[in-house]
Amino acid sequence: MGKIIVLEGLDKSGKTTQARLLFDYLNDKYPGQIDLFSFPDYSTKIGEEIRSFLDGKVQYNPQTKHMLLSANRWEKKENILESLKSGKTIILNRYYQSNLVYGLANGLDFEWLSTLDRGMPKEDITIILDVSPRVSYLRSIANNFILDEFEKSREFLEKVRFNYLELAKVCNWNVLHSENSSDIIFKSILDIIGEQ
Repeated sequence: MGKIIVLEGLDKSGKTTQARLLFDYLNDKYPGQIDLFSFPDYSTKIGEEIRSFLDGKVQYNPQTKHMLLSANRWEKKENILESLKSGKTIILNRYYQSNLVYGLANGLDFEWLSTLDRGMPKEDITIILDVSPRVSYLRSIANNFILDEFEKSREFLEKVRFNYLELAKVCNWNVLHSENSSDIIFKSILDIIGEQ
């Protein structure tokens, strides 16, 4: 069986950049043995619905939003299992951890949120790229990104960041300060996964 490495953090924390760097590095080292998945996956029907509520085009209550986010991962369960069974290492750019921390910030119950992904493949390593909401916001503005529903409130993002850091203590998640340079962060990720 392969392994699952999860990269998590606020938006603009560097997850996509680091996931791509890690995929390229490991794929060079172990050709054909690495897969990369990103969530939400907007290419599916459920993903399209998630994009719609994030863009403010449709309104749902918090429970529905988080059920849709979970369902989006369930859509990819068989793909993930296939990769694992063939011995591949999987890099996940976000996973169920996002649903927990954002759901808690939305006032939802931890146990209820936890049940949504019960039965999905478990990760081997979780790495949180920790960035302040202020830096997340400034990176968005600098790159002309349109802020989605979860990114607009700095107070909300402060809660999300707090949840990441608190759950990291009890769930054995690795936390990296992601306001450092991309190279420094990447070397730290390699060290965590034992590839240095």
